[in-house]
Amino acid sequence: MKSIQNKQLIGIMGIFLFLLMGTIQLHGQSYDQSLLINKIWVCKIPGKTYYMTNRYTDKEEISNLFVDGVKDAVKIKSFYYLSDEVVDKFQLNLVGKSKSGKYIVALRKPKIGDERLELYEILELTDTTLKTKHLRSGTILEYTAE
Repeated sequence: MKSIQNKQLIGIMGIFLFLLMGTIQLHGQSYDQSLLINKIWVCKIPGKTYYMTNRYTDKEEISNLFVDGVKDAVKIKSFYYLSDEVVDKFQLNLVGKSKSGKYIVALRKPKIGDERLELYEILELTDTTLKTKHLRSGTILEYTAE
């Protein structure tokens, strides 16, 4: 009788661990901001005459677009933070404080009076590689660190 109870307990624990691992996989990996900052991330698109760079500080994402090798053809500075959840509103109080997550949450101000929330899922982040997916357009961008 005791042997059956132990087998049932082991079976229940196995199911629990299986469900826990599935939940972790669905949630995805959380990345630390320290892997992003103090690097210039370069995104070159094959067959194009332009490329872009992103540089991250603890509070700002600084994007540059290089057209035919001319720096600062377009330059945008944006506040950002990392989040483990998809958000629908930018939370300024998290800038510089929320330093880990699966998503880059940025507040773009391309022109005066125009603000836009941008969300990027981090698909991969290492010392040398950054791969993101823009959640609105589905565009995947791959960067290498310089």
